[in-house]
Amino acid sequence: MPSTAPTPNGRTREHVRPCDDIRTGYPRDALLPDLFAQQVQRSPDGEALVWSGGRWTFRELGDRVRRAAARLRARGVGDGDIVAVLLERSPQSVVTTLAVLEAGAVHLPLDPRTPGKRLTAMIRDAAARCLVTPPDAAVRPSLPLVQVTTRELEEEESPRPEPRRTAGRVATDAAYLVYTSGSTGVPKGVLCHHQGLVRFVTADHPAVPGPGERLLATTNPTFDVSYYEIFCTLLNGACLVLPEPDVLLDTEALAQCLRRHRISTLWLAAGLFHVHAQAAPRMFSGLRCLMVGGDSVSPGAIRAVLAHGAPATLVNGYGPTENGVITTSYTIRDLPEHAELVPIGRPVPATTVHVVRHDGTLAEAGEEGELWVGGDGVAIGYLNDPERTAERFVPDPFGFGPQGRLYRTGDIVRRRADGVLEFLGRRDRQVKLRGFRVELDEVEAVLSTHPDVREAAVGLLGEGPGKHLGAVVVGAPGADAGALAARVHDHVRDRLPDHMVPRRLVCVPDLPLTTSGKADHARLLARLTWPGADPQGAAPAGADVRAVERIWCDILGTHTVGRDDDFFALGGTSLTATHAATATRRHFGIDLEHGSALVGELLDNPTLGAFTERARRLAGQGAAVASRPKPDFHAEARLHQAMPVSDALPASGRPGRVIITGCTGFLGVHLVDRLLGAGAERLYCLIRTRDEAHGTARVAARMRRYGLDPQCLDDRITVVPGDLSAERFALDRTAWERLAREGDLIVHCGAQVNLAYPYEALAPANVGGTRTVIELAASQRLKAVHHVSTVGVLAGLGPTGVRQAAEHTPLARPDLLPSGYTETKWVAEKLVAEAARQGLPVSIHRLGEVTGTGDRGIWNTDTLMCALFRTVAQAGVAPDVPLPLDFVPVDHTADVITRVITHEKPDGRVYHITNPGEAHLPLLVDRLRAMSYPVRTVGHREWVADVVRATEADPRHPMSPYLPLFVEPVTGTDLAVERTYLTSTFPRLSRDNTDRVSADAGLTCPPVDARLIDLYLSRLRESGFLPPPEATGGPAA
Repeated sequence: MPSTAPTPNGRTREHVRPCDDIRTGYPRDALLPDLFAQQVQRSPDGEALVWSGGRWTFRELGDRVRRAAARLRARGVGDGDIVAVLLERSPQSVVTTLAVLEAGAVHLPLDPRTPGKRLTAMIRDAAARCLVTPPDAAVRPSLPLVQVTTRELEEEESPRPEPRRTAGRVATDAAYLVYTSGSTGVPKGVLCHHQGLVRFVTADHPAVPGPGERLLATTNPTFDVSYYEIFCTLLNGACLVLPEPDVLLDTEALAQCLRRHRISTLWLAAGLFHVHAQAAPRMFSGLRCLMVGGDSVSPGAIRAVLAHGAPATLVNGYGPTENGVITTSYTIRDLPEHAELVPIGRPVPATTVHVVRHDGTLAEAGEEGELWVGGDGVAIGYLNDPERTAERFVPDPFGFGPQGRLYRTGDIVRRRADGVLEFLGRRDRQVKLRGFRVELDEVEAVLSTHPDVREAAVGLLGEGPGKHLGAVVVGAPGADAGALAARVHDHVRDRLPDHMVPRRLVCVPDLPLTTSGKADHARLLARLTWPGADPQGAAPAGADVRAVERIWCDILGTHTVGRDDDFFALGGTSLTATHAATATRRHFGIDLEHGSALVGELLDNPTLGAFTERARRLAGQGAAVASRPKPDFHAEARLHQAMPVSDALPASGRPGRVIITGCTGFLGVHLVDRLLGAGAERLYCLIRTRDEAHGTARVAARMRRYGLDPQCLDDRITVVPGDLSAERFALDRTAWERLAREGDLIVHCGAQVNLAYPYEALAPANVGGTRTVIELAASQRLKAVHHVSTVGVLAGLGPTGVRQAAEHTPLARPDLLPSGYTETKWVAEKLVAEAARQGLPVSIHRLGEVTGTGDRGIWNTDTLMCALFRTVAQAGVAPDVPLPLDFVPVDHTADVITRVITHEKPDGRVYHITNPGEAHLPLLVDRLRAMSYPVRTVGHREWVADVVRATEADPRHPMSPYLPLFVEPVTGTDLAVERTYLTSTFPRLSRDNTDRVSADAGLTCPPVDARLIDLYLSRLRESGFLPPPEATGGPAA
């Protein structure tokens, strides 16, 4: 095949070559026992095996292996027979492993601690010909097989050693059989050949020791890495050191062992590594190579080792049993502070790797996909399971592997632009939660990226409507469990959509390990028990208070709440506040139209007792309690300071030093990416964070979440810890003056977005923050302000009969705006416009519906539009209304704003960044039907009634936070909020300025058509946000 032959999705081999290493310069046709025999001849007097009771040279070890092999042959073991070996790690287990292969048989390691029934089942499934045990073995399965003890194998008067039984055997014949339960818990036998192991243990790789070096064996013989430990030493003239069993779990004992035995090479399972790196990160400094693997590796543990005395080479090794122990590896020289994953690297020699989308095509750099691996390491298959073998071992559709077979790992990875792979989790630990598909591994991986978390386990708790995610995390010894839990919860909310955030989170100090050194997730999850009650103040009294307490406990994942406990201090968020209000409204029978008022009461009265009392009053007095006087928006929009007058506008061009707010948001991270791509010298990122490192990590995490590469951040952003709602952003005088002095322009993208909150709750951030931006722009030296607004500020014009609004149309009628959010944005934009009138260089960007990326369809799913998508798809019912789909992909939005920043003078103009084409809700219905979703249309009132019933049945329903938009009227009108956005009400918007800028830049907004909607729906299905059609109900109309 030529090097540019196309793959199934039209890409060429050249595009994926960085992910392959198909070098075959190794003894590809050799058998393991032949290579061992050659090494015995090369260094007969060299040390081969050392343990506490003695040592053997290669000659001594070789003699014992030949005798034991002869004994096995004499007992009837023939070519290709399976020999089960029930031994702990010991000199005898090493001899037996080599002897089984020398005899031409297949090695099956078994753990003596395995329950008898499971052992018998594995031996029966393997149809083992022989079982090797210690002399005093208690396990004697009543099966038709030969049983041999290690004492018999060691007998001096054994049968005369025969010539090596390799005639007729080839490198692709089976060498060993490993039973692994994987994530399903059901043992499956993986049959592996000689070639798969030879390809790595003879490779030029840092983790392969050379002659005279020493490797410490750390793995249980039933773990496939034990074959790496044995053969990478004994085939290369190195020495294998066997430690005492208790040494590996004792940090000080292990450190002494490494020094005493002059260990040069070490493999540690990730769980063991985390324990020792936390306790004594300097202990590995004497090693030539440390390879860590078997599970996700903590960046915090890696940084600790790098900082306190790293080995000469530190490697993260990855590989499923089904592909020759090691598939990829990554040499870690440093790890940026924003890195939340330790890469698994590139393929080892004679290996190919591919990142594959759901549809079987190759993923682009930066995309997530399943890892398919090929090359000489691919195993023979699963013993006695042809169906599973055919499912996971597939023909190579890409035409790269020399064997023409690939193994589908089930692991989700991402390939960086430089070809390095990052492990994200497994596909087969999937659960259903309130209709969402959730990958538990993905949640665990995000929990583990917190710098203070050593390990994490996530499980599904509860039954029925109360089913939820629970998590256990292992923190540093002595860590404050409550404070760590709060920090970790915030960390996860930054990185995952709401439905994937564990409601219950427990911190524990110690890490239980399996026999293979991996974290024991089952034992971790067993600790998810309710702690004793520790409420603040008096216990709840009265039926209503107890009812609200149950609501809070359910939503916040806590066991008990005191009368004086604060909802938000217990971990409540703006989203869970709407969930609590929905459930409380149902309990008290409060009118639907007072839902927003109830949210406001929770904000004003956040303790259990006070909120319950306010809810009781609202239920009894209704409108008298719910009514809140509207602020004087025009007074709110008065600028309190005078702007310095300047006739000269800042020149457009490459941005220099940019101050940006809102940079952890969906649009914000895209602006960070685009501004840095446009050559910005430095970004000053205002973030609500405890320190700069944490803030940088948040930006990087958000970029990864939305498919962007955070490597662009390296040394080009300065995080400014601050609060948008505080005076001068809560900066001290020195920090404020430095920011005012060094910044060239300000991109104000930050805002608090909540469509159910009242004006008063949002004004400190949205109005006060804008005042502070204007003050900063006028301080020290004049700086241009690019203010990000919303077309929603024009919604008050529609009810007055205005049918057309230009970019220069003055803002008016704030009293008719549909939400507290749009009210605050109206006031903020008026402030910016007034500052521009007084001489501040300004551009205003009014956004339509910012949606998923135009190329890959990656969304921020915590939005009204995504909630609508899910509700329609899940229920199979859509309203028959002309709701416009004014979708503007986030990447296009960021491109237009960046173009304005770099090429347009900030002369006060407004830019409507909307979609120039028209599309309406029926298009979504059509595309859902085309994807086999059974969607029917009903009248608007009927659909709203269905949504109300759904939210009352489940306060966490995706539409709960947005219910007020559909049931509460706009002040002074009889229109529900959402109807102000219908085509019949909302004014048509012109976009002359935006069209000119887009034309000059060659930017075209993707039309909202079948292609774009299909892209979005497919992406939402793949991510688990949308259920598959068969999981929904209702016949199509």
